[in-house]
Amino acid sequence: MSEKGKVFLVGAGPGEPKLSTLRAKELIEQCDVLVYDNLANPELRKWRKSECLEVDVGKSPGRHTVEQREIEKTLIQHASTGKMVVRLKGGDPFVFGRCAEEMLALDDAGIAYEVVPGVTAALACAGYAGLPLSHRECGSTISFLTGHEDLNKEELRVDFSKFAQVGGTLCIYMGMSKLEEIVDKLLEGGISPDVPAAVVSNGTLPTQRKVISPLNALVTAAKDSGLQAPAIVFIGNAIGRTGENANWFENRPLFGRKIVLTRSVGQVSAFKEKLELLGSDVMELPLIKILPSEDKKLIAEVFAGIATYEWAVFTSVNGAREFMRLFFLAYGDIRSFGPMRLACVGEGTAKVFRDHCLEVELIPEKSTAEDLAKELVASDSLDSANVLVVTGNRNREMLVQMLEDVGHAIVDTLPIYETDFEDVANAADFDKFCSNGADAIIFTSSSTALSFVEQEDDLKLSDGARKPLLCSFGPETSKTLEENQLPVDLECDHPGIDNMIQKLVERFSK
Repeated sequence: MSEKGKVFLVGAGPGEPKLSTLRAKELIEQCDVLVYDNLANPELRKWRKSECLEVDVGKSPGRHTVEQREIEKTLIQHASTGKMVVRLKGGDPFVFGRCAEEMLALDDAGIAYEVVPGVTAALACAGYAGLPLSHRECGSTISFLTGHEDLNKEELRVDFSKFAQVGGTLCIYMGMSKLEEIVDKLLEGGISPDVPAAVVSNGTLPTQRKVISPLNALVTAAKDSGLQAPAIVFIGNAIGRTGENANWFENRPLFGRKIVLTRSVGQVSAFKEKLELLGSDVMELPLIKILPSEDKKLIAEVFAGIATYEWAVFTSVNGAREFMRLFFLAYGDIRSFGPMRLACVGEGTAKVFRDHCLEVELIPEKSTAEDLAKELVASDSLDSANVLVVTGNRNREMLVQMLEDVGHAIVDTLPIYETDFEDVANAADFDKFCSNGADAIIFTSSSTALSFVEQEDDLKLSDGARKPLLCSFGPETSKTLEENQLPVDLECDHPGIDNMIQKLVERFSK
């Protein structure tokens, strides 16, 4: 019989992945089985290892995917076979999360467990909506209530009329379906009809929306705004004590803007993070995939003669990263790099080498292959020089030709990686994009543009979906789009993440 494993009852936090705890991330990365509900942000599941088994036990009003007893059996079953199991719950496991029931079931089965607290929704949603839950003049207590704890029962389980006289701030979870009844009970209990009240929907996410009104107008205000669950209701004088900057979260320059990134899987993290910090709702539609070159013989020959090159020219971050990976496989010591001078198409590419304390001698003012070639030729250091151009399989023929014909260099080309089209229908955000559209879709290379053109029929938007702006990193990418009858709405002055973000902010601020 297998040794029994362990169950971790983990709070996923309120929605924003960065509000999850370090401990939660650590356990998700290590676990063998991940049991999650529909309030846990799907982004958290990307932390799991590839062989981890995922089990969806999400529930919502009127639809029960898995009954509670079945969830408990699932936890026990997997832990009994020696597995490390993470039970991922939205918010905090001890705040309306049925953690007590699962603990008792695990105790009865003799299964070890740990509880990992999470940021509960009321605290996070209030903070992101700029609604103070306490105030020294008018809010000395905070009450957490549920409007609908048992999804199988229609009646309210809390006597809200009694809380009318409690004072302080009421934080009501799962109250949207019974909002009118809850408000009526509070008013019957004698609470002031003018007390400030608010509903925050999708709190901490780029889709966050809120309404603030006197309590007696809250139901109408929520209906008129179209707010839906998941949402938290706040009632109390403290939440009305806000200043001019209370909407700090929603006032970010790209808040709620749906931005589509088309880079390959694993290449979007820095770009995505910067956009999200400005409030964007980022979708990933990887249109290309990057594969290692299969020409092992050529790679071995180049690295064997690495000391013979006077210049190494890099046209992409992908090429730079793969080159350094192969370099350390071949030599294992940065001192073997030799006297070779480095030229990079842009700052992102140059950073790969600077991270290894290698100096980059040349970066063109404009981050294009043509400008890179022009500035190399202008340096007067190419005549009869041995130059290595490191690129992908979609070679920069113009660059090589200029170095040879104008600069009189002796050029070797090393296609160190291969770019292929990715089937966009497999992307996690494919259906979301086709159904809703986006505000902008960003093409970082001609390859992403060509892949989009090839799969354009599959990417047709539904009726009423938002047609995105087509955004290009630079002239070469723009040319590819325009040659395929796709007008470019926005183009970088200097190809790169920061310049593209600047352009987006300027465009959406108009």
